[in-house]
Amino acid sequence: MAWILGLVLLSLFPTEAYQQVFLPSRSARALLMGRQKRANFLLEELRPGNLERECFEENCNLEEWQFVKSYAAQKDACASTPCLNGGTCHRNISDYNCTCRTGYEGRTCEIAENDNCASKPCKNGGWCQNSATHYKCFCETGYHGLNCESGPIDCSSHGQSCDHFCKLHNGIIVCHCAQGYKLGDDEKSCIPEVPYPCGKVMVTSSTEATDWSLRVIDDGQSRRGEYPWQVLLNHNNKTFCAGAILNEDFVLTSADCVKQLPSFTVVVGEHNLEVNEGNERIHNVSQIHIHSRYSQATFENDIALLKLETPIEFNNYTIPICLPETDFAEFFLMNAEFGAISGWKLRQGRVDHPVLFSVPYVPFIKHSKCVGLQHFPVVHRMFCAGLEELADPLCYLTRGSPFVTKYRDVWYMTGMSLGVGDYDCDVIPVYTKVSRYINWIKTKMTQSS
Repeated sequence: MAWILGLVLLSLFPTEAYQQVFLPSRSARALLMGRQKRANFLLEELRPGNLERECFEENCNLEEWQFVKSYAAQKDACASTPCLNGGTCHRNISDYNCTCRTGYEGRTCEIAENDNCASKPCKNGGWCQNSATHYKCFCETGYHGLNCESGPIDCSSHGQSCDHFCKLHNGIIVCHCAQGYKLGDDEKSCIPEVPYPCGKVMVTSSTEATDWSLRVIDDGQSRRGEYPWQVLLNHNNKTFCAGAILNEDFVLTSADCVKQLPSFTVVVGEHNLEVNEGNERIHNVSQIHIHSRYSQATFENDIALLKLETPIEFNNYTIPICLPETDFAEFFLMNAEFGAISGWKLRQGRVDHPVLFSVPYVPFIKHSKCVGLQHFPVVHRMFCAGLEELADPLCYLTRGSPFVTKYRDVWYMTGMSLGVGDYDCDVIPVYTKVSRYINWIKTKMTQSS
């Protein structure tokens, strides 16, 4: 035991080996301060700025810190690729500059030296895109050519005067007809070939007997059968939306109306919600086609096609509306002075008046005057129609109400009220432009057959 105690006592006194490993603090500090910096080098101040050398390995002064800071800022400045139109970004001491391609100028090469759009070369509402050496016109639907100078075929020209539609075949205008009509022997007129062809009202219309200026200020009550394509959408015995009959199997309405409902019914032949007039028929829905790009935020593509479980039986009070061809709708129908709209008035989700409300003379408004009127963007798949005096009743019509236009005694569907519940009713309402969806509608019909 004695020898173990001796070893313990001996370990308490410093030895020569211990002193060689652990230096006093003053000596250790002197050794570290004298160590050569890893980033330092002969004539190191002539080398480019280096963050490790200037501020990690050394105590940097203000001038050196500002240099390193500006170097980092230069890298960030070009990282965002600020130079446009193919310009090259160069870092300098405090910022960046752009070397522009030939034909462009400006701090970020954003200005084309030659404004090739200054002469407004694009016709018929075309939009001009400028570049350094030329311009490009983006044309409205139906127009084409370098400057959008060529337009749709005028079916009333060249002595043809087609009743409905026309197309160009081998340089010759050929007439053709809407659903339920056949081409006459004169190859111009369209003759009904079914008892209830589309767009043909069988009862006396109030629009034929009353001046439009008087109808603008009256109570708007329609006559029974005046808008026979009108349908009512009903959920739990409650009116919530409207739509239009396209044929015996399909109804067109707003996407917003049906996007979340598990079930609802379609009522055709309806006029007075409080009276059974004998022609009302209720149909269940078998398929719902909502446009794939419908936006609830902007109301773009607010359109839906409904297929019914059982076909509609037509009569004087239940008739389909005609679907126009795109060019015919946009450049003839919508260049008319007026269209008409029908639906039921709803306020705070409740029916304001039980009888179908209509405004038979709703003036079309140019798109340029429509932009910015509402809290959502009014795109070219929409249009405006109405007067300030009509803003209140039109705003409270059922969503999905059909907007129609008459041409040679036949009615065509040109629009549909949006499924928006918070219109600014002090301004003119906005509608979905149905003409932009003709191909989509026909495709969905074919797929559902």
